[in-house]
Amino acid sequence: MEQFNFYVSDNETVDLSLSLLNEDDGVWLSKSENLSGAVAYDQNFRVLPLISEFLSYNLRNRKISRETAKTYAKNLTYFLTFLKKRREFKNSSLDEAFLSVSKFMIEEYLAELRSTQDLSTATIRNRDSTLQAFIHNFLYQVQELRDAYIEKSPYSAGLISGPVKQKLVISCSVDELTKLMEQTQSERERVVLQFIFDSGIRRAELENVTKQDLIDAIEFNSQKLISRNTDKPVSMPYAPISIQGVKGRNGNKKQRMTLVSKATLERVLRYHASPLFKKHARKYSSASETPAFFNGLGKPITAKCLSKLLERLSQRAVKRQVLSKSISPHKLRHGYAYDLLQSPDLGQTYVDRLAVVQKSLGHAYLSSTEVYTKIPLELYKTLTDSNGELLTKAERMERLTQKTQLRISIKEKK
Repeated sequence: MEQFNFYVSDNETVDLSLSLLNEDDGVWLSKSENLSGAVAYDQNFRVLPLISEFLSYNLRNRKISRETAKTYAKNLTYFLTFLKKRREFKNSSLDEAFLSVSKFMIEEYLAELRSTQDLSTATIRNRDSTLQAFIHNFLYQVQELRDAYIEKSPYSAGLISGPVKQKLVISCSVDELTKLMEQTQSERERVVLQFIFDSGIRRAELENVTKQDLIDAIEFNSQKLISRNTDKPVSMPYAPISIQGVKGRNGNKKQRMTLVSKATLERVLRYHASPLFKKHARKYSSASETPAFFNGLGKPITAKCLSKLLERLSQRAVKRQVLSKSISPHKLRHGYAYDLLQSPDLGQTYVDRLAVVQKSLGHAYLSSTEVYTKIPLELYKTLTDSNGELLTKAERMERLTQKTQLRISIKEKK
């Protein structure tokens, strides 16, 4: 079976002096440049021109991210492998088979994904969307310097795959978070876990949070607001914190605000006042440059670091039989959504709270947030007190802090 591969470069430095073009007379390419583009190739290292042009065009024009380009490349080469198994394309050159693809062929491919490979409806829709972007939006469209590659599109009526089956979102409950946090005796690690759960940020966004972001949130929380019914100042149980997102159009990072409880902010503040944090923070000239959280080596916590932390603690918890399954970073994010939806002080109705979740998680469409509207009974029980009354999000974080907080001594190195 023919194999395909690809390489994606997004504004990366490439040493052109190593090009094979320089093996002939003279040096044609002798300098390093920052280049954005992608190349797909077969097992004989021959370039697949159509796929490569499509990926490079979208990368250079910031229509897709590096990760999306990788996903597109995989999906397109998967389908090309399927096409190469067909008799009519067995001897076709490179990726020219895409120029003769019919709707029937795509339907046959998607049916194989369901029956033979047993892929989920979401994965099948993802493959289908990639083919639509490549065939209908690229090959079928007239570009600035060329005519359309094909005269008829199999996607003229839209996507070919069926609707995605909605599944119940599996999240991390406050009770599971507590058990996970108890698997480490490091207050630094416990603070990180509580902050992620209470803020709903993505794992890749954590290293973008700075000490200044926390200072701004804490200062907002320290403001005393006057109630309509009394002259006494009221302390807010939550504060907004600015999150620099990793998902945005045209390669731009988008900003959003999320809510963090007072108890979590105060716990982070105590961590920032510890000798352990101050030791690593000295390397930075200002609070706006100082990461809010460090790993055990004194470096900013990356997405990879966070995944390893959760994997280590989850394995320990499962081995000790205090948890039945591992907790991933995204399950903490799901837990935030459920936690907020069940907090009676963050909206008079469920719809009001759903809108808050949408804004906090950075969802562009409410439909992305609606997956959280189904909540399992066992999770609901963990959100109530002994009388069955719903606790607020702030109250749950305060109880979590009281139960799990550790003291950071002067002698601690990690």
